[in-house]
Amino acid sequence: MHAIDLAELASTFVRMAAPLTNLRLPPRRSAAQQLWLTARYRQENWLHDLAQHRDAIARPGTSRRTRLWADIIPVIEEVLLSEPLSRAVAYLASLWDSRRIDNELAPLALSTLAAHIEARNRCLHLIVFGQGLAVENAVKINRLRRNLETYSDQLLACLPAVANPGLFAFEPRIVSQKQAKLRPADRQPTWINMQAMTLAEHLWQSVHHDLDWRIASARLNYQLSGHTLGLLPATCFDSAGVPHSANSLCLLQPSPEGHVGPHCEHPLFLHPQYSEQEHSRIKLLTSSRRLSGE
Repeated sequence: MHAIDLAELASTFVRMAAPLTNLRLPPRRSAAQQLWLTARYRQENWLHDLAQHRDAIARPGTSRRTRLWADIIPVIEEVLLSEPLSRAVAYLASLWDSRRIDNELAPLALSTLAAHIEARNRCLHLIVFGQGLAVENAVKINRLRRNLETYSDQLLACLPAVANPGLFAFEPRIVSQKQAKLRPADRQPTWINMQAMTLAEHLWQSVHHDLDWRIASARLNYQLSGHTLGLLPATCFDSAGVPHSANSLCLLQPSPEGHVGPHCEHPLFLHPQYSEQEHSRIKLLTSSRRLSGE
């Protein structure tokens, strides 16, 4: 799974998790620990690769540095592309904690976000101070960074306000201002769905031409996407795995740790062993477009 899918998964998670706040449905605790473990393992891989790259480019050799930068760019892009999802999960976990809906996910999500920000800072330090990075690659990465920062803040602006937006937003003052301007009609699930989907589409149009399609952590990205969607209660989906509307959820008996039987084998509840020969990925917005060559 490419990290652009995780960037778009942030939009999906915001759309599907936002109604849980009003319905006071807690996330599935069984997925929270697995999400934290998978994210930490991936972050350790990132830090190891970035440290090795930093030491390697310190040695002389122009052609060698060019090759090393070509190898590390997928890792840098993956760190940046998956950050909106980490921020969205941490933001919603903090919101649920402040409203006493759930208090177990927030510490794990904040820890994951802190580690992700550390990896991001190391990437940016390498871009600024590392030797041998081509100017055109630096421009592409910087453009990707700016687009993702805007996308992340606009997603958070769709959600109810929290007491400490600076922990999650790049421009907390602007996010708070946008949240304060939201009308009651703007807080309805239909508006949030349209807004989040529009943001994801705009992100795709803005960044997909510049992306390196090599994947740094395909298996871990896939597992992390499954654990993220696994946070959503089983009652959010029907027997075919199709999400219920917010109105339908109001009529259902909440069951945060509801059992998902074999008849409900939706991709977000499946965690098969990864194989290069298998198409083991969650097909989000990018799948059909990538195959069509857009």
